[in-house]
Amino acid sequence: MTLRVVLVDDEPLARAALAAILEDQPDVEIAGESASAADAVRVVRTLEPDLVFLDIALPDHDGFWVLEQLAGRQPAIVFVTAHSDRAVKAFEVRALDYVTKPLRRHRVEEAVARARERTSPPPDGRRAAGGPLTLKTDGTLRLIDQDTIDWIAADDDHIVVHASGGRWRARETLQEVERRLDPRRFVRIHRSTVVRLNRVRELQPWFHGDYVAILHTGAKLRVSRTYRERVARFLGRDL
Repeated sequence: MTLRVVLVDDEPLARAALAAILEDQPDVEIAGESASAADAVRVVRTLEPDLVFLDIALPDHDGFWVLEQLAGRQPAIVFVTAHSDRAVKAFEVRALDYVTKPLRRHRVEEAVARARERTSPPPDGRRAAGGPLTLKTDGTLRLIDQDTIDWIAADDDHIVVHASGGRWRARETLQEVERRLDPRRFVRIHRSTVVRLNRVRELQPWFHGDYVAILHTGAKLRVSRTYRERVARFLGRDL
């Protein structure tokens, strides 16, 4: 399957650098380019690409404005920007990925790989990750919308799901549950904790290279050194 891509950046050299990386991908077709937010909306609506590499800082409006105009008809979005402080907001609007300038080839290739996963049908007719998380609690099979989950913690031989202001405990391992979560939205931050990234408000340095993730609910979760690189890949920047 060919991925049809649109590049949106007001800097011609930036578009050329990105195009040079993408041209090495055999299944990627650059369907169009744009240098402004308003034109980007027109181009995306006309061409209906699978993937858009979208600069956040555009001369007329920002990249988030573009998403607002495309509501309901939004392709996979990868934000491209020189500023790494917009990462959390990017994931709040369900961006597929976030790549910082200067561009690194492996980060662009990772974003393309994620787009392939999103646009390809699941093998053998299986449903792709992202559906409701099913848990057996107190003999009842409970379906929890993944969009409502804040974080999941291991608790001995059980897990505790924090979602919609409530808590549900089930006899499962965190590893088993993690396999059923959408990998584009959930990340392991500690051996005993998985978090939905767009519920994170900020990351604060802590001791010995660890960080503390502060959620919009006010919950504070430790990001251990072991998983720090994984979180950094999600954010498209070093921690």
